[in-house]
Amino acid sequence: MILEIFKDSFEYSFKEPKTILKLGILSFLNFLIVPYFLLNGYSYRITKIGINGMINGNDPLPEFKHWGIMFLEGVKIFIVRTVYLIPGTLIFFTLSATIISMGKFLGLMVLATELGVIAISTIVWHIFYLFSIVAVPNMINNNGSLKSAFKIREIIEISKSIGIFKYVQFYIGCIVLVLGIISATLLLIALIILTSGLALSSVIGPVAFGYAGIFISIASTMALVLIISPFFMVFESRTMALMYNTRES
Repeated sequence: MILEIFKDSFEYSFKEPKTILKLGILSFLNFLIVPYFLLNGYSYRITKIGINGMINGNDPLPEFKHWGIMFLEGVKIFIVRTVYLIPGTLIFFTLSATIISMGKFLGLMVLATELGVIAISTIVWHIFYLFSIVAVPNMINNNGSLKSAFKIREIIEISKSIGIFKYVQFYIGCIVLVLGIISATLLLIALIILTSGLALSSVIGPVAFGYAGIFISIASTMALVLIISPFFMVFESRTMALMYNTRES
């Protein structure tokens, strides 16, 4: 089942390359804040379509319209994601502050203890992220009710009905997919630029090869922002919805 969901979501993400480019532009303009919420709003709409659709169905990508509503939908996604980040963040800062205040007593143990804090906080962040990927579609499925995103008992029951192991597979699969795409993209960019740099270095000197590293950094960053990031956003949103659909009624 999880492989079918991944296959569907992967194909769905490449359904309209122009859409990925539009989302990439919004991602590039994230520093203006408003585009960030619009991206989240688009994610909201992808999830909504997925909840009302089915695996291997001919579901369309959302249209870019009703920007005001999309902005508000993005704010809701932001609120849910942020709230589910709070437990891990509180643990990190609380324990870190305690360690710093006790630093003179702990001596060389400070670094080791801080690494332990980071490890604990990371585990908590991951656990609550898994909660959030059930909470978001549950909110959307209940007419965008924020209250539905924080009904913890209901979220736990839905998670159990879908299968905790399935969500672990989803998480690991997403990590492998993203790392694979990023690695392949960076390798391709590096090969193209380095090959070009070597060719040019024989014509205009070794300085061309030196600039290759700069071009690789710029091209890699642009690829990450304009293509990989929006692709994963669409993929994750679609996958969340299809997995939510496998819950027991």
